[in-house]
Amino acid sequence: MDVFQLPGILRKRWIYVLAPTILFVAFALAYVVVVKPTIPVTTDILIDPQGLIAEKSDLVPAASSAGNQDSAVLESQIYVMQSSEILDVVVDKLDLTKDGFLFRGNLANKDFARTATVTALQKHLSIERAGQSFVLTLTVKHSDPAKGAEIANAIASVYLKKDHEARNDASSRASGAFELQAETLAARVRKAETELEAFKAAHDLVSTGQQGLVIDQQLEGVNKQLIAARTDLGVKRSSYEQARSLTAGSVQDGAIPEALASTALGSMRARYADMVANMNELASSLGASHPRMIAARSQVAGMRQSIEQELARIRQSLQSGMERAEGNVRALEARLSELTRSSLDTSEAGIKARQLQSEVDTLRALYKAFLARSEELGQGDAVNVNNSRVISKAVGVGGSGMLAKLMVLVAATLFGIAAGCGLAVARELLGRMLTRPGTDMPVADSEPVGVASKPIANEGDPGPLSMRSLPIAVDLLLHLHQPDQTSTIVLLSLDNDKPSPSILPRLADALYRHSKDVLYSSGEGADLSDRRHAVDAPLGDVLKFRRLSPIPEHPADSSAPTFRNSTSRRKTADYVLIDASGGEASRHLDELLAEASGILILADQHDGQKKIDAFIKSLAPFEDRMLGTLIVDKTT
Repeated sequence: MDVFQLPGILRKRWIYVLAPTILFVAFALAYVVVVKPTIPVTTDILIDPQGLIAEKSDLVPAASSAGNQDSAVLESQIYVMQSSEILDVVVDKLDLTKDGFLFRGNLANKDFARTATVTALQKHLSIERAGQSFVLTLTVKHSDPAKGAEIANAIASVYLKKDHEARNDASSRASGAFELQAETLAARVRKAETELEAFKAAHDLVSTGQQGLVIDQQLEGVNKQLIAARTDLGVKRSSYEQARSLTAGSVQDGAIPEALASTALGSMRARYADMVANMNELASSLGASHPRMIAARSQVAGMRQSIEQELARIRQSLQSGMERAEGNVRALEARLSELTRSSLDTSEAGIKARQLQSEVDTLRALYKAFLARSEELGQGDAVNVNNSRVISKAVGVGGSGMLAKLMVLVAATLFGIAAGCGLAVARELLGRMLTRPGTDMPVADSEPVGVASKPIANEGDPGPLSMRSLPIAVDLLLHLHQPDQTSTIVLLSLDNDKPSPSILPRLADALYRHSKDVLYSSGEGADLSDRRHAVDAPLGDVLKFRRLSPIPEHPADSSAPTFRNSTSRRKTADYVLIDASGGEASRHLDELLAEASGILILADQHDGQKKIDAFIKSLAPFEDRMLGTLIVDKTT
């Protein structure tokens, strides 16, 4: 049939076009009358994952570390909004169990009515994230737009309230935990301090605040005094040595060390110098026996004696000071030795005391930290740091219900016309095929893939073989099949022993009799010619396939493309059946199971149930594709 024959076929089979169109339009009219259209209303909510940071502390995660979790937090909030915890409150608040759109059952059982209403509300509720932002768009579909807007706003309000309560509850729990920990640490601090004081008392370890043990302070003080005393002794010994070598002539010459200089000695030196000068002056004009000369010499000698006496007094004073300094040094050295011996005796106890003191300081620091955190969280309960809010409320406006109904009617009309045209063309093709003479087709048993075949009556050893539940398996495969999709069925036996080679062709024959295009392979490897004509099936270039097709695979002639030619060139089969119990297929079992739509297990009637269960358990990863077990009876 040529494409240009379609107008004539449609005019000839006009009843096939009109009947589906009327039927589709009738169904559409019934639909628009019975079914009320749902109108979506939306509200936008800004989600703040962390909340406003009212006070910076290590309890609040840093922005850099929390940024990677924002997406997960937002996805979690979507599920929270759709949870029963939120929707239960909304249902009770708005009394939605009386809403006929969401629930039409009996209100006697309130719990059942609430659960059913929540389930219906979840079906009509959708929440999406607006791009990469922190905004969630909440959409509620309802026949009444005003009621839908009320529900959407209520969900947003209840969610924000629950979120605030959850944050406060988390803060309260954390504060309580910190407070409990602080109490425990306070008891430990008291116990550690008691042990420290008891240890100090037992070992005579007296300390004064932050300065440490008293004996250590005394040792340090005596050491400093000894250093100062030794320095003073050195100064006094040096002064005494200088004073011992000092004479009246040295004083007359002015060679007086600074350490020995005194007012009296300086006055005597000045007077002595004046007397010597007066004596020398008189000696130039008077004789040696002159009374004035005698008096002058007597004064000079007296002054010299006074200087000698003053020097002797100074030497005695310096010697006494030096002796006192030596005694002080000896006393301090003895005291230092005594304190050193005492310090060595208490060194081990001091080490233990310092360890106990370190433990006390550590526990006290932890106690202060936990107490401060508890106070922070306790004060934070009174401050709402949640920045989440509704940025646009839902508004109930009338929807375009009439336009939607009109679109449904137009679509039904178009679908009816298309279905009618297809039905008319199919009727025409079927009539021509039934009336065409000499259309006998060869048997599929000896034909390669791609050759049209007639149904198979017998193949292999069907005589002594009977199978239970084969019709049920065929019905199951027919029910499993989805239109315009290929169903791949893998057959497996318990011991790879192929309990009956005729099962696969019989199963293919049964499907063929239901006008299904079937590709089947017994698991044999494909030869070179088969690989050049690989089929569209799992391992199509590895396994040898046969085909049962209601429509010839190749047209009778190679004329220009026509409707018949384009139909007959269909390559995708409805079913692909593969026996993976042995041969080449068993070596690719994992690949076949991964692509299988269903799995049929072939078992002998003598195989025990435990053996079958164990084999099924070995296929646990593919349990969702398991169709059942086909029992083969080999008895004659």
